[in-house]
Amino acid sequence: MRFRFLILAFLILISVSGAAAQTSSCQVPDQMKKEQKLPCVRAGSFMLDQPSLTPTQLANGPDFDAADPEKSRFAYFTAADNIFCYFRPHYAFMSVKGDSLKFQCWHMTADGQYYSPTGELIRLETVKVVTKKHKDGETSASLYAGNDTNNEHEIKVDHFKVKYLKPPYPEHNTRFNEVFTEVAASRIMWVLGFPADHVYPVGSAACIGCTADPFTSNLKDNKASLKEAPNVFKVVSAERETPWEEIKADGDETWSWSDATRFYADGEWTHQQRVEYDAYRLALGLLHYHNAIAQQNRIACAQWAPDAAGQSRTCQKPMIFAQDLGSTFGKAKGALDLFGTNPRGSFSAWESQTVFANLQACELRATLDGDKQVLKEAQDLMIQRVAHLDPKTVRAIFTVARFQMMDQKQVLRLRDGGSQNPEEAALDEWTNTFLKRIEEIKSAQNCKAK
Repeated sequence: MRFRFLILAFLILISVSGAAAQTSSCQVPDQMKKEQKLPCVRAGSFMLDQPSLTPTQLANGPDFDAADPEKSRFAYFTAADNIFCYFRPHYAFMSVKGDSLKFQCWHMTADGQYYSPTGELIRLETVKVVTKKHKDGETSASLYAGNDTNNEHEIKVDHFKVKYLKPPYPEHNTRFNEVFTEVAASRIMWVLGFPADHVYPVGSAACIGCTADPFTSNLKDNKASLKEAPNVFKVVSAERETPWEEIKADGDETWSWSDATRFYADGEWTHQQRVEYDAYRLALGLLHYHNAIAQQNRIACAQWAPDAAGQSRTCQKPMIFAQDLGSTFGKAKGALDLFGTNPRGSFSAWESQTVFANLQACELRATLDGDKQVLKEAQDLMIQRVAHLDPKTVRAIFTVARFQMMDQKQVLRLRDGGSQNPEEAALDEWTNTFLKRIEEIKSAQNCKAK
């Protein structure tokens, strides 16, 4: 009898321990430390429900509300839009700010009013920018009315990131093709049901308080009058982060591919998480995303548990994803190219970068620090999801992202080759090659069983 009791107790213990190891939630204490963030990565998910999108939704982007297009008009942008904004200091305060040309700004109307985060208009005669350093070491900028002497009432204004080209289009450095690639990459992730920031094509951005190159000049303040002439940046992108709150530890909201690989290999992730991870790597393989560096990743909480007094907050749905998808549609730089950058938005570079290095063995070209092979279940899942990427949808995405004007070498080659419409021919090349990538996922052989 005692032996049976011990066996039962052992089985219960194993069951409880397994449930604890495979929990989908994590604790997020105040002043979170880096080692406290790992349980959130361990509990994280890579996938969302796959949306069914109309052509209008696909063209306008994820912040477009089909039920109320007029109310959501401030929230999304198109290539025909000329947006106005007031410079928001941000990147000059970051220890690792990357190399892409970008700035943040508060959203304005053409006549000088501000948009609130929900789209209401705010009129201010004068404003001032106040920067503050926080306990976690981060510095942030806030906006106040010019007559708010003691800075008591922060003005909450809609803001976003702008990426720009240098020199101006079409003579721009192709290093900055992220203006185009991130739009396409984020739309493709959206269609497939993977988390991504919301990135939009924009005709121009008129920024009050910006220098001609605010990122390179490390601009840390904005004392500009609302009546000052803006600097205008043409052919840009505008980016909104996901609506989820970042999970930060010591001011760091990133996660590493090496941790993901460890959780995948040692059984700390559930089978479903392993399937999602491999499906995500397949999706990124379509774009040839190959940068397995933590600074381009983000962990955020899509759903919080109700607050409990005196206890840490609990994230019930931590999401892990690559936040910066700009280095795509190209390839890794050569091993001997010590001072160069990864080509991006280059058709000649991307054309040969297949999803699989070995199609017959189901071995990925860009492994992102993980196993070369992917699970058969992940392949089957992706076969279902890529069905939403039919030729018409793929071409529509590349058109929205302005791929017909991104790669000037491609356009010139097609023009010199006798094409009557080289821009349309460029779209054909991008679309047809992407559809071949989809066929790879469908036809790969000998993906692993478990």
